[in-house]
Amino acid sequence: MISIFGHKNPDTDAIVAPIVWESFLKRKKIKAKAFRQGPLNQETKFVLKFFKVKEPPLKTKVKPNEKIILLDHNLYSQAPEGAKEADLIQVIDHHFIGDFQTKKPIYYRAEPLGSTSTIIAKIFFENGISLRKKEAGLLLAGIISDTLKFSSPTTTPEDKKIAKKLEKIAEVNINELAQKMFEAKSEIKGLSLKEIILKDFKEFEAKKAKFGIGVWETVIPDSLISKAKDLKKEIEILREEKNLDFLFFGIVDIIKKKTFFLLSEKEKEILKKAFSGKIEEDFLVAQGIVSRKKQMVPKFLEILS
Repeated sequence: MISIFGHKNPDTDAIVAPIVWESFLKRKKIKAKAFRQGPLNQETKFVLKFFKVKEPPLKTKVKPNEKIILLDHNLYSQAPEGAKEADLIQVIDHHFIGDFQTKKPIYYRAEPLGSTSTIIAKIFFENGISLRKKEAGLLLAGIISDTLKFSSPTTTPEDKKIAKKLEKIAEVNINELAQKMFEAKSEIKGLSLKEIILKDFKEFEAKKAKFGIGVWETVIPDSLISKAKDLKKEIEILREEKNLDFLFFGIVDIIKKKTFFLLSEKEKEILKKAFSGKIEEDFLVAQGIVSRKKQMVPKFLEILS
């Protein structure tokens, strides 16, 4: 049995890609199982409910020599505990390649596309394997989520092309699905500030620092902007808890395509170096900045290296 994992603090792409990849492998007569490494966010819960698909079981640790596949990441810091000692056989990803080594040759496919779901769909098409209606819907949701419905700079013409094919197979409307997803994504009721900061959070290492970036994508940014002072206090606690040098947090306005970066005490000078923008009380407002992968991470790595 092969265990399939998306990254820690999973977003929609990191959940739906493993679910559909499990199906692909099973149709190839390969025993495999998709897992999640954390709780689902509100958007992903909506997507699975909408397409009537059960959430993958939780699994955060693997045994030595256990066969594993990593999707939507290639960093061991984002993989389950014990991954370095496991038998890694495949990686499918769309991020930069970090400090990553394997014990033997593996199947590795990385493309500079907007979503891992796009790559998974391509592999189905290349192999002449028909996507079922639900599978196409899940992958379409992964693309919509990762590209912010094609508004992120990570979006490519191929993402749009594949999304249109998936839309037809799934028999859904892209605009209507995206609207419902983004409304679900914006809901903060019942969530603590810690959960909001960590819901879409990743850690990185530069030459001179270890840092984390949390983002909250929303169509109602004011609901969090008003909590700036409490967010700052939570950032201080989490930075120490996670033993990070810096912890950046941004509220991404999906509609207006800008990010409100919280000017927390230790991070504010780096944020001012990284991005030009208007200072509005406790936030630096960076117009046109919406992608952690393509716009935020490279800037922070450059400054902190």
